Amino acid sequence: MSRWRSLGLLAPGLLVAALAGSRGVAATALTPGQVATDELFGLVLLFALAIGILVQVLIVVAVLRFRKTKGRSAGVANPKTHDAKLEAAWTIVPALILLVVGIATFQTLAVTDTVPEDADVTVYVIARQFQWEFHVLNETGVWTNTTTEFTVKVGQTVKILLVSEDVAHSLYIPDFRLKIDALPGTTNVNWFQAMEAGDFEIHCAEFCGVSHYTMAGMLHVVP
Repeated sequence: MSRWRSLGLLAPGLLVAALAGSRGVAATALTPGQVATDELFGLVLLFALAIGILVQVLIVVAVLRFRKTKGRSAGVANPKTHDAKLEAAWTIVPALILLVVGIATFQTLAVTDTVPEDADVTVYVIARQFQWEFHVLNETGVWTNTTTEFTVKVGQTVKILLVSEDVAHSLYIPDFRLKIDALPGTTNVNWFQAMEAGDFEIHCAEFCGVSHYTMAGMLHVVP
C-alpha cells in the first residue's frame, strides 16, 4: 500500500513544479504580445505535463500490479472490460481541456493580432536578400530611414508594415515572441509595445538563400 501512496504523492508534487515552471516562463514582461504568448504556452505546458505524468503513473501501476511473479503467472480472472464512468471521464476531461485551451488561444490572439489604429509609430519594413530596411514614421511626422536597425521609445505602440522585394522572409524578434512573414507582393501587418528599454535582436526566420544567416538586425528601445 505504501508503494501506491508514494506514487499518488509524486504526481501532485510534479504538477506543482510544472505550474511553477510555467509561471516562470512569463516572468519578464517585454511586450503585451510576449506576455500573452508566454501565458498561453505555460497553460498548454501545464496540461501536457499533467497528462504525461498521469500516463506514466498509470504505466508504472499497471507494470507493478500485473507483472509476472513467482506463484502468479495467470492473468486476472474475469477482467473488467467496460466502465461507463471511466469512459465518460476520459471523453469529458479532454473536451474540457480543449475548450479551456481554445478560449485561452482566442484571448491571446485578441492581444497579438489586434493592431492599434492610432499607433504612435509606424515602421515600414522592406526585406531583401540579405538585409532589413526600416522606414520609421514617428508621432511628429518625421521619417527616419535606416538599414539593419531602428529605434523606438518605451511605451510606444509600434505598427509594422512588412513586405519583401524578392523571396519569402520572416521578421523575427525572439524576445518579443514576434514573428511576421514577409512575402513578395503582400503587406503583412503586426504590432508591438516595448515595456522595457534594451537592445533586441532581429533575425530572418525563413530560409531565404545561401546568406540567410547574415540577415540580422537590432531593435533599440530607449527610455
